[in-house]
Amino acid sequence: MSSCATQVFSNVTPAQFDCLSQKASAAGINISGNAGSASQDGITVEWTFDPEATTLSIQCTAAPFYVPCATINAKINDLVQNCLV
Repeated sequence: MSSCATQVFSNVTPAQFDCLSQKASAAGINISGNAGSASQDGITVEWTFDPEATTLSIQCTAAPFYVPCATINAKINDLVQNCLV
C-alpha cells in the first residue's frame, strides 16, 4: 500500500500533544519528540508537531493491504480529536 493522505490538525497545544502521546503509548505506539515515526502491527506513522505554529501533521506511510487508509485515518482523527477537547 502507498502512503495515506497526511492529516493536519491546527491549534494543537503542547498539553494536547502530550495527551496524544500518552494515548498512543497506551496503545503500544511510542511517540517521542516533536517529529519521528513509529510502527506497530505493520502500520507505520510519521508525525511532526510544531508547538510554535500549533500544528500537528500525521501520516500513515505503510500498512498491510487489508487495512484501508480510510480506517487508519479515521482512527488517527478520533485519537487526536479526543485530546483536543
